[in-house]
This record gives sequence, C-alpha cells and structure tokens, in this order.
Amino acid sequence: MEDQKRVIVVIGASRGIGRAAALALAAPGAHLVLAARDAAALGEVAAASRERGAEASTVPCDATAEPHVRRMIESAASISGRVDVLVNSAGGATVAPLAELTLADWERSLRVGLTAVFLACKHAAPHMQPGSLIVNVASVAARQAFPGWSAYVAAKHGMLGFSSAIREELRPRGVRVSVVLPAATDTALWDSVPGEWNRANMLQPDDVGRAIAQLVAQPAYATVEELTIGHVAGRL
Repeated sequence: MEDQKRVIVVIGASRGIGRAAALALAAPGAHLVLAARDAAALGEVAAASRERGAEASTVPCDATAEPHVRRMIESAASISGRVDVLVNSAGGATVAPLAELTLADWERSLRVGLTAVFLACKHAAPHMQPGSLIVNVASVAARQAFPGWSAYVAAKHGMLGFSSAIREELRPRGVRVSVVLPAATDTALWDSVPGEWNRANMLQPDDVGRAIAQLVAQPAYATVEELTIGHVAGRL
C-alpha cells in the first residue's frame, strides 16, 4: 500500500482556495483528482500540478449533482482502489438582506455550501481506509454571524455541524474529518459582494492552501478537528 500513489480529490479545484490547496498538495507520490465545472481552468491547474511532480486527472462536474459526484469519486477510487484525501472547497456566496433574499438564492447557497459537501463525503467515505482524511473548507462565518450573509452563514454553520457528526461516525474506522475556517480570503468571491472591502487585509488563497497541506501532512493517527486561520489585522 505504501508504494501506491496517494489519491487526493479536490473539489472546487479550478480557482481560489481549492486551486491553492491542489497546488500545495501537488508533489511526487500524489495523484490529484481535480473537480470543478470549468474544464479549461482545471486543465491549467492539472498542468501546474504535474510540473510539481504530481500526477493529475481532471473531472469536470457539478458538485451539487449526485450522478456527477458519484462518477467522479468512482473514477478517483479506480486509481488505487481507495481515496486517501478529500478536500471540499467548492464555494460561492449570496449576499443580500433577509427581505431581498429569494428562495432560489437561499436554496442555491445551501446546495453549493452544504449539499455538495454531503454528496462528496457520502460517496468518498466507503473508499476511505484508516488514516484517510476529509477536509471541509468552511469559514469563520460558521462561528460568527454577519448581517446580510444569512444564507452563507447558514450553509457554513450546517457544514460545521455535519462535519462534527460524520467525524464521530467515521472515527471508529480511523477516517479523520477536519474543518478549516478561514477568515476573509482574497478570491473572486469578493468581486460580486456589495460594499467596499480592504482586500489588503485579507488572507491569500495560498495561505489557506498551505494550511490544508499541513493538515494532510499530519500523522495518520492525528486529528485536527477545526483549524481557524485569519489575518493578523483582524476582522475587516
């Protein structure tokens, strides 16, 4: 087993934190399975990963569609018979006052921020062995409330609770579940958020990517249940 490639699935790998995590994990001995909707962007991340010595496969898919997720996980598991690491980093945010928040926006936020995580974990877990790791990328919004962000906050709170529950369910099998809670990170998400934001006081995606890689580098028996990372400047 030790001489086989470590199979690492990164969902949301085309940009932002997911892309940064993929590149931070790209190294000899790793086979990255990169999933997102943007096939062209995935191809660029795969090429950069191979330059760092990793093997890489791309699987364009909709992380909220169960048939897509099932096929993607089965493809990853077929590489070595297992999934060693799953990173859930598909993202997006709807920001609007409660009175203006539509049902469609609410449901889309929950599907991207919570249902996609459920689907990936559900289908990956049967292929995971002792020492395997699930990393769910949440946000400090899982612990803090922000006005106008109710749909996003609800999804991140839900992700945190879901992760805690499956951690206990998978613990007897030796499968670990970590949640990363980044503060504001300078990604394309902020391009469409109303208001003025000091992006100089935000984390960079590479900061969070390195933190995820550090979790993956922990011994197989070590569980970091939650990791909060923020800018030294504090809240925006």
